[in-house]
Amino acid sequence: MSSPEKLIEIVMDNRSYNVSKSKLIEKSDYFRALYSSGMREAGEDSVQLQGLSVSGLELVLEFINTSKVEVVNETLEDLIETASFLQVTPILKLLLSEIRLDNCVEVFNLSEVYGTHELRMACLKFMSCHYHPMLRRPEFHTLPAELREQIREMRMRGMATLVAVGDFVGTCLDLADQDEPWSMLRYGEQEQRWKPLANNLPPDMVNVRGYGSAVLDNYLFIVGGYRMASQEIAAAHCYNPCRNEWTHIASLNQKKGPH
Repeated sequence: MSSPEKLIEIVMDNRSYNVSKSKLIEKSDYFRALYSSGMREAGEDSVQLQGLSVSGLELVLEFINTSKVEVVNETLEDLIETASFLQVTPILKLLLSEIRLDNCVEVFNLSEVYGTHELRMACLKFMSCHYHPMLRRPEFHTLPAELREQIREMRMRGMATLVAVGDFVGTCLDLADQDEPWSMLRYGEQEQRWKPLANNLPPDMVNVRGYGSAVLDNYLFIVGGYRMASQEIAAAHCYNPCRNEWTHIASLNQKKGPH
């Protein structure tokens, strides 16, 4: 017959929580170090904590018990503070996938305060990948100017890719399945041939010719053009190579084709 699970009483601010000792050791480097230290406290059945928020402690203990935690902006600081103090690395790794436009600046600032390097770098990468949406957020401009420039420079790193925009049917370019109506290509250095720029070309861009194009901050913008029936269009799209995706942006005020 197996012995019953040993519970440890976590005490803080006149509140107590009973948590499995084995789970504390499994999920928290803080408790793992405590119970392997040989110190007197390692043999006691309770641990007194101070200086942490109740909400943060309850969130972390919930994760230790269930391997699940609710990440919301209102308790983000409490969660990161407590997870950092108790060295619950799985929570900090979980937060890497919870970075969003509406919280990345706050998460970045908290990563600076609590010294979570991996989380800090993930925030920088996220802001670089979503650079233009971040520019539209007021909190982004509270970051130091040199840091904002660093984020922009991160976006510009990598190998430059040759992109061709136009009507390539019937040309002498080395294209696979050349009879397809490709209009945007990138040159693959390793394959040494032209390939479609992205796999998810927006449906309203298929069979469109004669559009204008521009590159800004490593985004490709495609605007206007005309369909095969010479119908001018006002649609505008933006390609983000960091995410290999197209997004529809505000259309032109007036339909625009080639002149």
